[in-house]
Amino acid sequence: MKLFLTYMPLLVILILTATSPAIAKYAKKGCDDMCGNVRIPYPFGVGAHCSLNSWYTVDCKFSKPYLSALNQLEVLSIDLNYQIVTVNTTKITNCQKVAWNSYDVLGVDLGESPFLFSKSHNKFVFEGCGIATMMNGGSMVTGCSTSCLNGTFSDINDCDGNNCCRIGIPHYLKSYNINVERKVEDRGCGSAFLVDWTPYEESRFSFRNTSFIPISLLWTLTDSDHVPCCDKQDLKRLKVDMFNSTPMDTRRCQKSTWIDNPYVIDGCREDGM
Repeated sequence: MKLFLTYMPLLVILILTATSPAIAKYAKKGCDDMCGNVRIPYPFGVGAHCSLNSWYTVDCKFSKPYLSALNQLEVLSIDLNYQIVTVNTTKITNCQKVAWNSYDVLGVDLGESPFLFSKSHNKFVFEGCGIATMMNGGSMVTGCSTSCLNGTFSDINDCDGNNCCRIGIPHYLKSYNINVERKVEDRGCGSAFLVDWTPYEESRFSFRNTSFIPISLLWTLTDSDHVPCCDKQDLKRLKVDMFNSTPMDTRRCQKSTWIDNPYVIDGCREDGM
């Protein structure tokens, strides 16, 4: 009996260890995979030594993650399945006098970074009265127009052309700028922007009075990045269609035998383990 009582604590520990679920691994060994409430999976990383390269380095400040190489854009989420990082960008609202009925809005330029504006997650939105167009290198990418009753903005619509319009973007983009031509009788405020459509559609009215909007970026990987995969056969080579440019190659680890992160060895666990 004494012998049983002696080994009982060890037996309990072994049982708990065997029945406890495995701890998910998303970051490189020795690195944090969370910043506040946002998960930071590799190839992103909190700190220079935890990311694939400087483009994927995340600064964690006061429990909020920021992409240091992209002018400290705040990271809202990172999706490994779709290879998407969603960030907060500034929303510019224009409230000009009637005589100033045309203006340009500078967009975000991703430059030499491995990021692209996602065509599958984002839509171009114009709130106001008039015509808004998205431009790239002097060429029109897309655009939409609205009609307004007496130049007023109504909250009772679903962005279908009455005071608000939206349209998808046909290609992935590195940069863009926006031109807005407001109706002469429009005395209200107007705003045109690229936005991740899902959160915007769910809470459109709350975004009316905010200075920031979510936008989704596709993060790309090349052969020179030397990206590992749990299974080499899961490394997919994809073509990304670009506006006024040749298609861009990217690499992606597909989900098959992993349930955490296929880009780190500790994340390569068999389903059900």
